[in-house]
Amino acid sequence: MLVGKSSRFIVTVSILFSLVALLEGYAQTPPQISAQVAAQMIMRPQPAVDSSQLEAVSAKVEFDPPTVSLGQKSFYRVTINATENSIHWPNEICLPPELLPGLTARGQLTQPDGVPFHPLTEFIYSVTPTAAGRHTVSNYLVSVGGSSVEIPSADLEVVAATTNLPSPRILALELSATNVFLGQPFRVQVLLPAGAGNQIEALRDIQLSGGGLMIDKTALSQSIDVANINGQLKQSFICELKVTPIAMGPQEFFAQGFTAGREFSGPITMHGQLTIPGGPAKYVLLVSEPVKINVRPLPIDSEPPGFTGTMGTFFSDPPQLSTNRLHLGEPIHLKIMFHGKGDLTRFVAPAPPRSHDWQIIADYPPNTGFTLIPQTDETQSTPAIPFSGFDPIAGKYYDLSIPPLPVTVIGEGLPTELPTFDDDGKSTVPVKLSNLAPLPGKTATSLKPLQLQGWFVCLQLVPIIGFIALWRWDNRRRFLEAHPEIVRRRQALRALRRERLKLQKALDAGDADAFVRHAADALCIAVAPHYPANPQALVCADVLAQLDGKEQNGHHGETVRKIFAAADTRFGISMQTQPDLPALQADVETLLRMLEEKL
Repeated sequence: MLVGKSSRFIVTVSILFSLVALLEGYAQTPPQISAQVAAQMIMRPQPAVDSSQLEAVSAKVEFDPPTVSLGQKSFYRVTINATENSIHWPNEICLPPELLPGLTARGQLTQPDGVPFHPLTEFIYSVTPTAAGRHTVSNYLVSVGGSSVEIPSADLEVVAATTNLPSPRILALELSATNVFLGQPFRVQVLLPAGAGNQIEALRDIQLSGGGLMIDKTALSQSIDVANINGQLKQSFICELKVTPIAMGPQEFFAQGFTAGREFSGPITMHGQLTIPGGPAKYVLLVSEPVKINVRPLPIDSEPPGFTGTMGTFFSDPPQLSTNRLHLGEPIHLKIMFHGKGDLTRFVAPAPPRSHDWQIIADYPPNTGFTLIPQTDETQSTPAIPFSGFDPIAGKYYDLSIPPLPVTVIGEGLPTELPTFDDDGKSTVPVKLSNLAPLPGKTATSLKPLQLQGWFVCLQLVPIIGFIALWRWDNRRRFLEAHPEIVRRRQALRALRRERLKLQKALDAGDADAFVRHAADALCIAVAPHYPANPQALVCADVLAQLDGKEQNGHHGETVRKIFAAADTRFGISMQTQPDLPALQADVETLLRMLEEKL
């Protein structure tokens, strides 16, 4: 156990000596860092966070500064040793009415404490007192990781106007432009003035809060130099960022960051005499006053062809071809060089245009050239490449198009005999092209591909139409399964039509037995769906049951009984009198029409 503690102490001391040596190197000569080393620093895994201390969550509250004069700004600051996403911070806190709320901000960092890192989250509120006296923000509870943590009370002492009280420490924010176009990059400087004793502190986890901006973190630069802060020249830590607006209209934002003592990270340039504080760093979240910019849209009506979002004032050297005399299918290279004032890292080369005579391949960025391959020997110049940029100072587009260059494409004299080589690499007798075919092959009405012909589009609709038809058929099938009475009625109507045809044939033939037999079958078919039942299983009483009370005892009921009585004679021994067919036909037709209407 003693060996483990001593080895940990040796590692900690060696890390501190390495940091001191690194700072001395920064003070003497600004170090240079390569792109490969920068990529390795970005890809390096983050240090482990000590989760064993998360249960002992505590909160620290203070006013910074604790004593202000009337109308002077102060910051209500709450610091919690937990991650920001584990803290359920209220949307509003209860402030005394004498404290006017202003800017609010929050931030999180991981503070080193040996090998593991401890999280730290800070919430600050800018307040301005309107009355003198002692103003207290009462204690309240906040949920942190499912547990309640008490935020202690804090007092702010407000006295009469005096010049001896210190002002709160804030960041300064300077912009290179306040009236910009959408997508126009501009520089933003975040400045941390030196503190007491001209001590310079590092600034980490710098953010621009407000939305509508995109920050290029690869173009970040740090320096320590003299800066003008509210009319006074002070040594300051300066962090310069490159920002691009991505939303139109008025935009308001402010800068925030944690003071980090002598924990400088990345390359930094130092000028003048300065003092770096010793001891452990004090992490304090600082904010700047909000600033406003106006983001204007690009003119759309006058946008020329070939605009790729290039901002600045650029010009191009005369384009150069690798050769102006070439064979059909031989690639050549078109070299184009651009210069000017603007952000070359955001320079977007023109897109290769479409051409029937040339195959155009753009070079990989950041190169701005093209590889051209002629597809026909009739062309006499390279294709024109439209390109344009936007000048944010003049507020207008300008043309950067690449003009066509004259070339000579040789299509004749191509070799018709191709040499072949054996396994030893020696040439053999050249092989000639085969003779023309003796007979013509298959004919074609057009050289246009099938997928470009009109009927091919209609062919693509066949699966869709079939799918819709199948879908409608399945819906109809499901509906009939849920309503079988519809199927029975349709079957009865079709069978009834067939029986009527048989009735007519029996009437024309004068066959009374067949007439009454088909009439009885037709009556049973007409009333079968109401039960439902098989028509052959119905009798006279079943047919009478579908008639009204008057009809059962009236003429229609008598007709039904007469038909079934005559039809049942074929099962008897004695012969019955043949019915009067013409009179019976009219009664049967009327009765069938009435039963059909009930289906």
